[in-house]
Amino acid sequence: MAGAPLVLIAAGSDSDMPHLETLKKELGKFKIDAEIRICSAHKQPGRLQTVIGEYNKCNEVRPVMMVGCAGGTDALSGTASYLSHFPVVSCPPDGMNNTCLTNPPGSSNAFIVKPANVGKFAAQLFARRSKDISAALDANIQEKIVKLEQADAKLTGKSTPPNAGNGKTSVTGAAAAKPLVVIAAGSDSDMPHLETLKKEIEKFKIEAQIRICSAHKQPGRLQSVIEEYNKSTQPVMMVGCAGGTDALSGTASYLAKFPVVSCPPDGMNNTCLTNPPGSSNAFIVKPSNIGKFAAQVFACSDKKVAAALEVAIAEKITKLENADEQLAKRRRTA
Repeated sequence: MAGAPLVLIAAGSDSDMPHLETLKKELGKFKIDAEIRICSAHKQPGRLQTVIGEYNKCNEVRPVMMVGCAGGTDALSGTASYLSHFPVVSCPPDGMNNTCLTNPPGSSNAFIVKPANVGKFAAQLFARRSKDISAALDANIQEKIVKLEQADAKLTGKSTPPNAGNGKTSVTGAAAAKPLVVIAAGSDSDMPHLETLKKEIEKFKIEAQIRICSAHKQPGRLQSVIEEYNKSTQPVMMVGCAGGTDALSGTASYLAKFPVVSCPPDGMNNTCLTNPPGSSNAFIVKPSNIGKFAAQVFACSDKKVAAALEVAIAEKITKLENADEQLAKRRRTA
């Protein structure tokens, strides 16, 4: 796929234009093209479906991510993520909007509160597809770490170490490399949740590996694991699975050169959403939606994943149409 990555910023109203322009600015910091579109799920459902179809075709020639921006009840992200062949991330103008998290299985949108973190998440998603985006992501990670090390050096009176920062470890994925989802957990006590995630991901023909690395108990090891996958030639996505205060996803997403999505074993855990700028993990509550989101992330680069995704979308729509037809038959024969 030769086309430059694209982020579609889709809003339910032009009254949210300041928020939309902020998102576009944050994406621009990482050299990512962005387009703003207005299409309300409540007022223009048919048009929204047409717009999704338009970008599904675009996703065949250039990788696409959508940011859904709708306040109140966020039907836009839920509808778009059901029909799309690309990942959808909610970033509503009203901030902590839990309707972004309560969609049914199949509506696989992830949720990020801060526009700055949407920009970085998109960069992590596209870093292996663009050297410019990869370089911008490297610089962003290194700049903030160097700033912290310099602040600490001033307090201690010691000089900043010569290798300050995180270094540049960007890798261009091999064309035939199969995608990989790393399921990273803070404890093996959550194994039933981890196995459920693995099962849901594998439904879409995606390899999944479970790793145990606690941010609280093994911070150095967690950093080593992130660096290991930063160097992988496979396209990678990580699922962070930590209950309580989810430090794992926040730490991983700060250092990672790939997207990180939280799916904690304790469900609606808002600590997945309150990380500072730079900790760019998205949040999905349901394991089945993690599987579909991963398929949307990798569909543009893997034909088997794309085929499994199309089957999953069509299967549920056909089931709904058949159920409606059965009800119609009952009415006709009553």
